[in-house]
Amino acid sequence: PPPPPPPAPPTSPDAVDLQRCAELLRSCERRLSQLGRLRQAKRVEGRVAVAADALQDAMHLQLRRVSASYDAGRYAAAVGCALTLDRVDELVNRVHMNFAEAIKLCTKDVLHSHVVLSLGGDGAVSGPQLRALELGKYKDVCGQLREDYFDSCLAHNFAALLRVLHAHHRMLRHLVAAEAAARAAADEARAALDATRAKPPPPAVANGAAAANGA
Repeated sequence: PPPPPPPAPPTSPDAVDLQRCAELLRSCERRLSQLGRLRQAKRVEGRVAVAADALQDAMHLQLRRVSASYDAGRYAAAVGCALTLDRVDELVNRVHMNFAEAIKLCTKDVLHSHVVLSLGGDGAVSGPQLRALELGKYKDVCGQLREDYFDSCLAHNFAALLRVLHAHHRMLRHLVAAEAAARAAADEARAALDATRAKPPPPAVANGAAAANGA
């Protein structure tokens, strides 16, 4: 059986803003198409295009954040934004890309923090050293980790990976549940339409008799 639909997501300011921006953008695009080739349309056309690109970037940023740490409200907002902007295919295609990126970022953050601790903590590490750690390749940063921090770093890396895997699982469940709900609604609408078509028309005699009685 299909999984149950996800619970109603908590409303957060970020979620509301993302959905509202998508609705406003669609409204602007409709107004722009109504203006046609008028001079007013040409003045705002570029701004609408810039806003569309910025909103799409914000949507993908939201998805990357949710991939690392799942939040139902943020994810529902990103999905709603994608639906409003007709970017569902792009959203689905990027799920695995965001998942891989979240794994890389989370594990590198854990490694970075343990290297800083092994070097003596934030106070003992200079600004240039911190920037070098942030920009360094994973294997180069690993080489700076002291051996007595290996076990702790490995344990925290496993915890970070588990959190990302859990987020990915919940994201996929959300999409599966949404698809199942849409399919059920379509089946219900189709059944109602078939039932309406299957009803026989009222007999002509009965209609004539009713008209005669009314007269």
